[in-house]
Amino acid sequence: MKNALRLQITAGLALASLALASCGANGSGTARNAGSDYPAKPVTILMPYAAGGPSDLTARSVAACLGDSLGEAFVVENKPGGSGAVAMQELASAKPDGQTLALGTTGTLVMAPLVNSLSYSLADVEPIGVMADNPTLIVVGTDSPYKDAAELFEAARADPGAITMGVPGATSPAAIELQRLKNDYGVEVTAVPASGNAEMTTNLLGGHVDALFINDHPDVQARIADGSFLPFAATTPERLGWLPDIPTLAELGFPDLVNATSIYGLFGPKGLPDAVVSTLERELETCLGDPKVVAQIGKNFVPKEFIGADELGANFAQIKALYEPILGR
Repeated sequence: MKNALRLQITAGLALASLALASCGANGSGTARNAGSDYPAKPVTILMPYAAGGPSDLTARSVAACLGDSLGEAFVVENKPGGSGAVAMQELASAKPDGQTLALGTTGTLVMAPLVNSLSYSLADVEPIGVMADNPTLIVVGTDSPYKDAAELFEAARADPGAITMGVPGATSPAAIELQRLKNDYGVEVTAVPASGNAEMTTNLLGGHVDALFINDHPDVQARIADGSFLPFAATTPERLGWLPDIPTLAELGFPDLVNATSIYGLFGPKGLPDAVVSTLERELETCLGDPKVVAQIGKNFVPKEFIGADELGANFAQIKALYEPILGR
């Protein structure tokens, strides 16, 4: 997944990374070595999605590990709503002392502010590090009339809007990529937003949607293994090592649709002290090397090399630069 993530970052990422590193270096010499008293009380991690999905499991696994290593509870608080905007607004307005953090995605921090009139933006948060990196799959149920992705897309071309596809939120990367599928390739499907993987799964198995554009996750892999999900395509630049027979959207004739991967980043409010960022970044890297945490999140979804604050911030900045001309108000 590390390689897949880096393949999505263009030359603009290098410039963004350099700018972020330059900003982060100001005054960091001694500040990043301070903060040994953090945290002095329990920390809240805001979760912009409902309980039970891959993002929730990721946050809870990391929170438990951080609590153990730093000696104070890290409590995950689910605050779904507004395609993640409810939790992100609370994060952006929180005091930058490290007591309020959040799991952030490009959907909640980049796309939602571009699509809607919100009182926060990417500039209002401080990146800490990547917790997990989940690709997105197109899957159907066992009773689907389509045998592969080619048939699914052919049906969509023949009857625009008739195919329904569940997505994790109206401004999620998956939802925006479906809009690009229509705008750039003339293939129109109807996106059906849900609060997360659990609701999406219920909708597919209940026959309420034809397919899902769903974040890969151990639960999704279990359903693929038992046959209740049939995977049709992946949204990564290259085929997934654990699903080598599943083509990418690029292979199927949609070469630009490679940005639906969900990066679950740990963020704080803008102005988070360097010492707190350094402490959390260091402990997060340690946690992601813990076999127990890796097993809980899924070994396929933990980056093989740790992605820290600067690279996370640069990646989100690059995604914003990509989508702002398309989605900017």
